[in-house]
Amino acid sequence: MKSKVVGALLSGLVFPGVGQYYLGRRSRALWFLAPAAIGGLLYLNTSMDQASVLVDQVMAGKIALDPAAIEKQLADVPTPLSMTISGVVFLVAWIASVLEALLVGWTAPPSTRG
Repeated sequence: MKSKVVGALLSGLVFPGVGQYYLGRRSRALWFLAPAAIGGLLYLNTSMDQASVLVDQVMAGKIALDPAAIEKQLADVPTPLSMTISGVVFLVAWIASVLEALLVGWTAPPSTRG
């Protein structure tokens, strides 16, 4: 029998859904993996867009190449709603994946049941 603790650790430390995959819950793994991957990619994409705008401003000389000036510019940029939602989706998938691996009883795949 595979350990639920190992499954929870895999989901918590590697990526949401990996623990379910390890425990043999392949379809449940997709329920955590897909939203976490989509949320993570959207968050990363938005972050990269913001970083690109900031680099362009530094290269154009609009912002001094000074950590304090860059920090001030970052503080003035509002966080897009899509970035907040994608971060929340990733966080919910991550926490739910760990809890599901710990709390739901392990069931053997149909091919190994006696």
